[in-house]
Amino acid sequence: MMKLNNHGWGLREMLLYCGILLLFLCIAVFFIIQASKGLEDIGESNNAIVEEEVSYSEIEENVKDASLLYVDAYYEEGIKTGTITITTDNLKKFNMLSIDDLIPVGEKNSCNGYSLVKNEDNSLVVSAYIKCSNYETNGYQSWRLGE
Repeated sequence: MMKLNNHGWGLREMLLYCGILLLFLCIAVFFIIQASKGLEDIGESNNAIVEEEVSYSEIEENVKDASLLYVDAYYEEGIKTGTITITTDNLKKFNMLSIDDLIPVGEKNSCNGYSLVKNEDNSLVVSAYIKCSNYETNGYQSWRLGE
């Protein structure tokens, strides 16, 4: 039992209270570190969902597939003659392609591009062309996007 006197706390009481405060401080720091690691894990899992890593060839395939869906949905009679150009902006606008389908591995910005669709011997032939910050499909023609 502590005895109070006119001189305030003794050394023993001060060390006891400092020890208790230090213990609570260590416990608080431990829980803060654990909480921040948990938030980092949540952030990384959300980024993994949002940023699917795809290669350039996969992006080209995504554009081809979305272009065929677009033709089926918006060209009732199909394509008889000639070649049509379908831009990635149109595919995104009509929900045929998401922005995540256009972000390649290791890049933060999405690619832009277009596809050329034509009818050859009663079957549709689709060629996709994309331009990214570090890649451009051979034969890409920027004038088709109005650049």
